[in-house]
Amino acid sequence: MRNFIKIFPALSLIVLVFACSNNSKDDLKYSAQDEIGWIQFPESNPDVITGSLDAPEVIQIGVNIQVPVTTQDLVITYDLVPVSGGDPNAFFSNSGQIVSPAGETSYSGPDNRTGLDYAFLPTIDIDISEITVLTEPLVFDVVLTSTNISGVTVGLAGETFPTVQRVQICPSVSLAGDVFLGAYILTVPSGPSLFATPIFTDGQTVTLVASGVNGTSRQFMAPYLPAFSASPETMTFSFVNGKIIIGNTTTTTGCASAIVIGANTSAVLSTPCDDSSILLNYYDFLNGTGGCGVSNEPIQLLLTKV
Repeated sequence: MRNFIKIFPALSLIVLVFACSNNSKDDLKYSAQDEIGWIQFPESNPDVITGSLDAPEVIQIGVNIQVPVTTQDLVITYDLVPVSGGDPNAFFSNSGQIVSPAGETSYSGPDNRTGLDYAFLPTIDIDISEITVLTEPLVFDVVLTSTNISGVTVGLAGETFPTVQRVQICPSVSLAGDVFLGAYILTVPSGPSLFATPIFTDGQTVTLVASGVNGTSRQFMAPYLPAFSASPETMTFSFVNGKIIIGNTTTTTGCASAIVIGANTSAVLSTPCDDSSILLNYYDFLNGTGGCGVSNEPIQLLLTKV
């Protein structure tokens, strides 16, 4: 019995050390440190968020809260910093603060602290309808500056999380004259072909012409999958309420039927402030057309004025 008593504490110590070493880095990171973390803008945001007086909507810029729990309301402070075209603070009534209610913000429960399942994503709202007159593009930065909780920082020290979001508001676009018309260079910035050949020939010159009621639409012609068909397809898009609305194009190419290219409705873009470049978001194999076993493959076409 005497020998057993001597060995037992040593075994207990071994078990204790082993149990501690088994904790994950994430568990240790969040243990007893619920109000330590950072805020940032979503990394999926575009470099520039564009709005237009032709569509006086509210631009909502989400703020990611990378903090497990806050025991008090988290007050996030931000600035609207002018870049060009005027001072945004003269147009918008923003208070410079948003509030995230106290509670769990980034994991699903006290025993599951390694996930980041955001329960709340507060937004900084930019109400375009507050602008009455705009003679040139208004460009400004939304800059996260501070929080009311000392352990919650703007960004994370030593890391490059986004804490600045650029916004551009376009004046009303007039389609009179020669805007969005003439020669453009077509490039394909994203969306490789499934057939290991270009969807459209990069660097070709296309010509935009007016079409539709009152000339509010534009169209151009370009060969689709030129390795298989040299026949140019007619591509059409319109400017409606400050948005680029893309029409469907039934091509002359396909596996079991004709492939249709149409609008990527999950990524509808605003009308650009000028006609120097136009980005078009398409779905290749729209709704499974073509009989090639794929559906709604995102592709982009960029038109740059010559």
